[in-house]
Amino acid sequence: MEAPFSDITLYAPTPHAVGTAGYWEDTSLKNFVSDLYVQRMNGYKPPNTTRITLEPSFHKIWNRTWKDGSLVSIAPFFSYDEYASLDKKGKYKYVLDVIHTAVLQLSDEYKWDRTVFEKAYKEIIESDFEFKIIYPTKMSRDKKKVGQVLIEKTQKVTTLNLLFTIGNDIKKVTLFENRNWFWYDIAYEIAKNSKWLDNNTFGVYSKKSDRYGYYSLLDDVVIGKLDFKEDEFII
Repeated sequence: MEAPFSDITLYAPTPHAVGTAGYWEDTSLKNFVSDLYVQRMNGYKPPNTTRITLEPSFHKIWNRTWKDGSLVSIAPFFSYDEYASLDKKGKYKYVLDVIHTAVLQLSDEYKWDRTVFEKAYKEIIESDFEFKIIYPTKMSRDKKKVGQVLIEKTQKVTTLNLLFTIGNDIKKVTLFENRNWFWYDIAYEIAKNSKWLDNNTFGVYSKKSDRYGYYSLLDDVVIGKLDFKEDEFII
C-alpha cells in the first residue's frame, strides 16, 4: 500500500534557543498553519510524494529543488525580521504565503494539481485561520438523530468533539482534549471511523491506536478508552 502524504514542514529561522518559550511559539505557529494547509488539501497526494520540506536557510544557495525518494525540498525566502514585526494573524498569513508560494512552484515543476493548493489557500483566508474539520454525518438506526465528528485546533490544543442533531437542536460533546501534534495528531486517526452502537450511543474508534470513545445520549456519559499519554501521536 502506497504511503499517504504526511506533512509540509517549514524549517524557518528563529533567534530563540531550542526549548525556550519563544522557540516553541515560533515552532507551534508555523506547524499550526502548515497542518491547516495540509488538511485543506482534503487528502490530495502529490504524485510520488509523501513529504515536503521548506528550507529557507538554503535560499540563494540551492539553485534548484531537490527530490529524494518521496521527499521534495525547496528553499524559499523567509525574513524573520518581517515575520517578527507582525501580530499573530499577520504571522499566520506570512507563514501561509511562504508555504503556498513554495508549493505552487513545486506544482509547476512536478506537474501537481495546482487547483488543490489554490483552493486550500482560499479556504484558509476566507475562514480567517479557523481550524475546524467536520466529518460526514451518520444517521442513527431509528432515523431520528444525526451524529458527526468535529476536530477543532489551536496552536497548543486539539479537541475532538461529537455533534448530535436531534430535530432542531444540536448538542456538542467533547470526547477529549490533547496536545496538538499537528500533522501526526492521534485525533485524525480516531476521527476516521465513527458509528452508532445503538439509537442513543454514537462515537469513534481506531483499531490502529486501540482507542475508542462513545457518548450515550440516554445516560449523558462518555464511554471509552481515551487514556492518552502526553506525547502520544500517530505516524
